[in-house]
Amino acid sequence: MTSYFARYQAGEHDDVWRDLRALGLTAFDEPHREDAQAVAREMADRARRNVETVVERLQADGFVAARNDDEATPRPAHFPPSDGAADLADWLEETFAPFPMTVSAWIRQVGDVWLVGEHPLWPQSLLADPLVVELEYSVHGGGAREYFAEEWQNWQDDADDSEDADDAQPFQLDFAPDALHKANISGDGPYGIQLPGIGVDGLVGPTLWFVDDLNTAFSSGGFPGSLYEEGYIDPPEGLREGLARDLLRL
Repeated sequence: MTSYFARYQAGEHDDVWRDLRALGLTAFDEPHREDAQAVAREMADRARRNVETVVERLQADGFVAARNDDEATPRPAHFPPSDGAADLADWLEETFAPFPMTVSAWIRQVGDVWLVGEHPLWPQSLLADPLVVELEYSVHGGGAREYFAEEWQNWQDDADDSEDADDAQPFQLDFAPDALHKANISGDGPYGIQLPGIGVDGLVGPTLWFVDDLNTAFSSGGFPGSLYEEGYIDPPEGLREGLARDLLRL
């Protein structure tokens, strides 16, 4: 049987993800584990190239990434993985086993991405749910492991205190503010990965896969949303398409 990795390299991206997700937790066992990890690593390599391309194009337009605060404090749009990224991924894999391979590969190979900011040609990009994936918290000097450990302990304490454990919400590894908070507007809870994992890919909420979420973002040049009720206006013709041009399917 042709390996998942060979099929992925041949362009069968969506079919490979469908088949790997169907394996469930057996993806972590031999003979699938090494093959599935190779797919996850290749996915992350393609994602890294997409991120670098989009950031380069945005900066060529005069885009400045900024925090979602009242001061719109400038900050980097992309932090490559730090020297401690592999240790963080190792700890997450051990603490939340089984930990989704796609999320681990992102931490190890892609880094933190923040496309919230000021675009001189499209001020409403803030209202387009800009791509954000922050799992190292590099802009804050790291500290992700300590933060996740504290959140995990708080979740366990709440679960222990709950009268009905079956009603407890799954633990979520937060990686981005919701679409409203990205625009500094009061909104809902953050986007995150549900843990423990259920297979090779991570779930963002109950039904959306991490890789599918990323593909949606990249197909829109990093800006997949449209908060019309908050004053969203479409970008100038061709801007979004230019950002998305020739980006790689994950």
